[in-house]
This record gives sequence, structure tokens and C-alpha cells, in this order.
Amino acid sequence: MKLDHDYVRNLLLAYESSSNLRGPSENDFIELSKELNKTRDELVYTLNKLAEGNFVTSKITWGNDMPMWIQPGNLTFEGHKYLDNIRDPEVWKKTKKTTSKFASVSLDIISSVAAKVIVSSLNLG
Repeated sequence: MKLDHDYVRNLLLAYESSSNLRGPSENDFIELSKELNKTRDELVYTLNKLAEGNFVTSKITWGNDMPMWIQPGNLTFEGHKYLDNIRDPEVWKKTKKTTSKFASVSLDIISSVAAKVIVSSLNLG
């Protein structure tokens, strides 16, 4: 399954905007996924990848080779750093335009490109 960078951004924004100290609930994620025309499998896959990358603390509970429950969690420090670089809609738009020249790029590259977009807009060099 392919990691959808727009979906990653939307999920991270959902973590950040959650008023629950434990983080967004499974129902919160499912509602957001429906709005974005994403399946539960895409949700589980993306949350697993974000957890593997140390962006979030959520966990998936499995049973009979199926995801049974999405446990709430929060952004990690790494998740906050990444989101800080890509949060601004204009920065995100410019970052996607720059990275669209390639078949795929990692989240690390996206973060680096976004940071350069931010620095460029600040005229710092």
C-alpha cells in the first residue's frame, strides 16, 4: 500500500487539534477518513507507518489477522517537528509542487523541502 502524504498531514493535524489528552479516538479517525474517502485499511496502514516512524504513539490491536481496535495516542516530538514544517497550507502547496517531480519521496525529504520553503520565505538564505 502506498503512503498518502496528504492523508498523513490530515491525520497529524487531527492529532494536534484533538482536545482529548489521550488523543483522537478511533471514531474521530474513522469520521475523518470517511470525509477524505479513505478506507479503514488505509487508516490502519497509515497509522501503523506513523507509529513505526515515531510520529505518533497510537497502537493498533490485532485479532484474527485483522485490526480490531485503534488505540488513542498523541504526536511524539518527531511528529510535532514534522507537522511544524508542513502545517501551513501555502508551505504544503509549495512543498508538494517541488516534490511532485519525483515518483516518490520520504517523509524526511518532505520535511527538509518544507523547511527550505519556510527559510526561503523568511529571506534568511
